[in-house]
Amino acid sequence: MGSAACLLPSKISVAVMLVHVMVSFLMAASAGNFYQDFDITWGDVRAKLFNNGELLTLTLDRASGSGFRSKKEHLFGVIDMQIKLVPGTLPALSLPTTCAQKGHHGTR
Repeated sequence: MGSAACLLPSKISVAVMLVHVMVSFLMAASAGNFYQDFDITWGDVRAKLFNNGELLTLTLDRASGSGFRSKKEHLFGVIDMQIKLVPGTLPALSLPTTCAQKGHHGTR
């Protein structure tokens, strides 16, 4: 009985590890990437993809910006941004966001 009791925790930890690996695999498979889920609509030269489509960088200049849209309909979403400000400039920044529906162009 003593040896069975010693094996039980390791069997449980192996099972937990296998479940974790399976869940991680399913999450990665369902996450997709930018190439599959989005189109760059304007600013092609200012939009760059890294990490096999997992990271998008948009560069804004004095004359123009960049834009992208989802290929699928969504009820909600999250965008995480890291913004690098140029030294010696005023730290004021305006980030207009536009949410457009098919056949409708406008700010919501």
